[in-house]
Amino acid sequence: MIRFAKFRQELFGPVPGQEIYHKPGKGKGWPEECPPIRAANAFGFDMLANFDLDFRYVGDTWVVKHPLVIESDFVWAPDPRSGGLPLTQEYAWFWQKGQTLPHVITDNVYEVIRHQVKVSTFLYLESDKDEMLLVTEVPNQRRKFRAMSALIETDWYPASYPWHCVLELDPAAKRIVIERGEPLCRVIPVKRSEYAAKPMTPRQFNAFFERGQKWLQMHGRPHAEGEGEGTLDITRTYSRQQKKSGFDVKE
Repeated sequence: MIRFAKFRQELFGPVPGQEIYHKPGKGKGWPEECPPIRAANAFGFDMLANFDLDFRYVGDTWVVKHPLVIESDFVWAPDPRSGGLPLTQEYAWFWQKGQTLPHVITDNVYEVIRHQVKVSTFLYLESDKDEMLLVTEVPNQRRKFRAMSALIETDWYPASYPWHCVLELDPAAKRIVIERGEPLCRVIPVKRSEYAAKPMTPRQFNAFFERGQKWLQMHGRPHAEGEGEGTLDITRTYSRQQKKSGFDVKE
């Protein structure tokens, strides 16, 4: 379970991923028709851009055309005796050459990461024990920017600021516009666990392969073009048997 709080109530919360983001054109065989690809597209939650973003690459420097700082709709005070004030949060900001806070970036590293921008989701995020959040690209989308992948441990780290994602901009584009409501990144809950991989024994592989052949014979259909080769058609069979995960935002 992901629990979230908004910096301001009128801003976007997480939304479930979609199976299709751009309808393909005419014809058959589009990747968007493939059940495993559609399932990957819809696996997780999208974090949306709350305002339009207009990035310009001027000379050798990126700038935000309309920088924005907003106030929270709640107030906070460091102690009960002082009056509370709203918090402020910048929407998008870049690494700074020569910066020392929140951590040092040397000039040679800055040259590599100067095309990266941090964009606030304006969301505070918390997860259940041993559940982390994988922040990554929206699957199978080709855009002029990409979200850097990060695994944040929101089950024990109570961040005092809204989470942001890091986007890497393509300098060849010169200008990149991200419209309000467009997905910035994908957030996927994952369990903290021990994962392993090991080869099958010959006996295990034989059982696996035989099971696959039996499944094909049971669910496959002869196809005219593959009749001479014994090839079976499993179109729509996989999607009917597929067990998809569900993602929902509860009010």
